Amino acid sequence: MVIYLSGLNEPTMGTQLSQTRRRWLETCATVAGMTAIAGCSGSDENGASSEEDSNEDESLGSDWPMYGVDLQNTGYHPNARGPESETVTTRAVMNIDGHVPFPLSIADKVAYLSSTGGVSGDAKLYAVDLDTEEILWEEEGFGAPNVHDGIVYGPTGDGQIHGFDAETGDRWRSEEIESIIGLGGPVPTESGIIVASHERIWKIDPDTGEYTTVTTTPDFVGGSTDWPAFHNDVFYIARSSNLYAVNIETSEIEWTFKAEQEGRLSDSNPAVANGCVYLTGTGRDNQLYAIDADSGEKEWSIDTKSEIKTSPAVSGNHIYIGDTNRLIAVDNNNGTIEWETTKNITGRPSDVVISNDTCYASSQFGIFAFNASSGTPKWSYTVDDSLDGGFTAPPTLFDGTVYIPANDNKLYAIEDA
Repeated sequence: MVIYLSGLNEPTMGTQLSQTRRRWLETCATVAGMTAIAGCSGSDENGASSEEDSNEDESLGSDWPMYGVDLQNTGYHPNARGPESETVTTRAVMNIDGHVPFPLSIADKVAYLSSTGGVSGDAKLYAVDLDTEEILWEEEGFGAPNVHDGIVYGPTGDGQIHGFDAETGDRWRSEEIESIIGLGGPVPTESGIIVASHERIWKIDPDTGEYTTVTTTPDFVGGSTDWPAFHNDVFYIARSSNLYAVNIETSEIEWTFKAEQEGRLSDSNPAVANGCVYLTGTGRDNQLYAIDADSGEKEWSIDTKSEIKTSPAVSGNHIYIGDTNRLIAVDNNNGTIEWETTKNITGRPSDVVISNDTCYASSQFGIFAFNASSGTPKWSYTVDDSLDGGFTAPPTLFDGTVYIPANDNKLYAIEDA
């Protein structure tokens, strides 16, 4: 999904608050089963590349703090659990004022979701207690929720980053960045909050709200990455046909990778794992690329035979991508297709997520679970008349349940029957 560097949101309510530093809500800087080494290499069967990475996986707990699970956009969660039986059931958790195009984020048994605003016309950010399924607070704002250090980031507007106290919903605002063309989604890291506008990459101090320019990026025509990846102080973002690796500490563009057929690299989001950046090309460039994260050199690529706009997900030795009625698992060492299914999935899936050797893909027509190693179907739920509208975002897993928003402006829970 592209739709990025436009003026996303216009929240006007709330007062500035002093952001206090709380304990890390588990951690959202987890490197999910990866290690940065020269070239692309696999990891063990459980998805952990090293003892250090395995420890970081444990620190994630059951939280699902952001889009893509972690800052590297791997889409892999080592601990989350979904339904385990072959038969599942669905139920409505809550009504939502408007459309929800982003997956939920979860921290400390509280789910955060953002809607476009429906009858009221006001975009909203909700906090929902998953034990009681009651709304704890709701505030104006729109953007993929991202929980970091007790603050829920996501909405931007009027040249500002907006954050909300995870417990109370009190609003924090950065200083206004003047004379910019739009802001993308904020990426909170230990180095600061990183955000891209059309012309620059910015770093914002989460305590003071002050901003500094990291670098000016080359002008471009076309889309930009919805959700950049971040690893080892490097910010990976695609603009049209180019992928940039921007060092946040040195302010240098370390390398630029250009799509081989002058297609687009910005229709999906990059994922960083096993020392590589994985990204799909579209337009004239229907490729899945593995790019060395340090040098920017291509390790391998495969012809995907069609435009694939879902972002790659990475777990263990596999990369997962989806297309209309199609799901593919690719060996990350050499780019060979390990398995492919075209019979047990309907529609064009949203971004794939993986946990406990299960690969989850959702589309307008339903949600489908597969064995991540073999591609064998585990279970599926197909949308029928009882659910007035298909699913609108990738799934989020928590405590044996899949949470997913739908076109009928409701949040649904999919559980063991």
